[in-house]
Amino acid sequence: MKLKDIPKRLSYILSAQWARDATWTVFTILLARHSPSVLGQIVLSLTYGYLVKTIVDVGLNDYLLSSFSRGESHPRQLLAEVTWLKTLVLFPVLLFLWYFTGQQQYTLELRAIVLCIAGGLGLDAICDSFFALCQARGRQDVEMRIRIPAALFGIGFGIVCVLLHTSPLFIALYKPIESLLCLGCACLALKRNPFAGFGIKGLLDLAQKMRSGLVFTGMALCAMFYNKINVIFLKRYGTDADVGGFGVAWETIEGISTLVSGALLGKVLFPILTRLWGENKEAFCQLAGQTARSLWAAALPLIFLICVESDRFLPFVYGNAFTTAVTSQQLLTPCLATAFLHNLAAYAMIGMRQHVLLFWMYFSGLIINVICCFVIIPLKPLEGAALTLTITKVWVALLTVSYFQWKAKPMTFFQWLLMLGAGGASIFLWSVTGAYLPRECAECIGLIPLLALFWYWRPPAPYEKTSSPKS
Repeated sequence: MKLKDIPKRLSYILSAQWARDATWTVFTILLARHSPSVLGQIVLSLTYGYLVKTIVDVGLNDYLLSSFSRGESHPRQLLAEVTWLKTLVLFPVLLFLWYFTGQQQYTLELRAIVLCIAGGLGLDAICDSFFALCQARGRQDVEMRIRIPAALFGIGFGIVCVLLHTSPLFIALYKPIESLLCLGCACLALKRNPFAGFGIKGLLDLAQKMRSGLVFTGMALCAMFYNKINVIFLKRYGTDADVGGFGVAWETIEGISTLVSGALLGKVLFPILTRLWGENKEAFCQLAGQTARSLWAAALPLIFLICVESDRFLPFVYGNAFTTAVTSQQLLTPCLATAFLHNLAAYAMIGMRQHVLLFWMYFSGLIINVICCFVIIPLKPLEGAALTLTITKVWVALLTVSYFQWKAKPMTFFQWLLMLGAGGASIFLWSVTGAYLPRECAECIGLIPLLALFWYWRPPAPYEKTSSPKS
């Protein structure tokens, strides 16, 4: 597979991602304007749902993608084994979730909403195994053809329910509908029963694979818990409207982060980096360095714009009920840079087979997150939830990016200085001109150094020509 194929494969992933994200954005805006409290219930349910999805995944997705890419096992047999395992894990996890939400003294309706959305995300975890096979074989087009109609129909159902002012439980049905469609289409594309070929021998093989893959499970659990438990604490010390406010503040940050880390890094570059580390370390470092510089250059203008425009963006899009979420969104902006660079470093470390070290980095982030949840969120729930997440992500990113820089040296010392200089120049120009010029003019002037850096560090088309790193 040539590096020039990256834009083509990425376009398939982006098509599916953008189709779902555009529909989801419409759904979120309508729901926010309909009822901030109902939006808060959906955001809380999604938090539990992503935790369920991570547990059901049992940390095997990265292992599957790596194994499929290297051709280390029979893919259909491995797919059947993992599908069985995930299905068996899903049901007891949902039972425990029903019990746990009861202990949290949620209303019966809220518990049903949580179970409904969490069940749908659990089905997504089962379906992701098939998509890992598609990504490893370069068939991102198959994934696109399945995800787009499923997302449009499922979320479209939720939009109709919002417009008809139905109960929150009916609105929550969007997720299981989307997931069932996705799973059904995946089975049709596979052209066989995904559970076929699983027996006692497969069970023993899977147990062996699970033992070697426990570190991936631990990483996935740590990452998901430190990304989501702040919302559970926010619900405990705040209100449904506060949870909704955090949801809209995080929506923009998460959307951009997922687009890059999930689409480009996870589904396109990760299989390539994994293969290059074993075959051509020079090519590995070149691709990693160009990607790191391009991601930094793309992240900085986005961070600047969100920081200076949040006070107008959130009320305009979601309504005046969310003006209190402005500070939270500004506090969350560093998560863009950490998501870009941390995920690149993390995927590179998995490709280097340094997953044990990566696990301990994730575990330290979970410890930091739990401490911040107990200390910061009770003092000021909404802003505290945002600050807790940012502190955690910055901490983990410092660890992973430092190791990545030491091992692969993707950026030179002068390149780091150039990036910091562009950021400092942007803040200086914006603050100085803001006292004399209209707000919009000052913001445009402040963007100039960051856009210049973005142009200078843009990736070569189409990632295939060898050249010396730009300084």
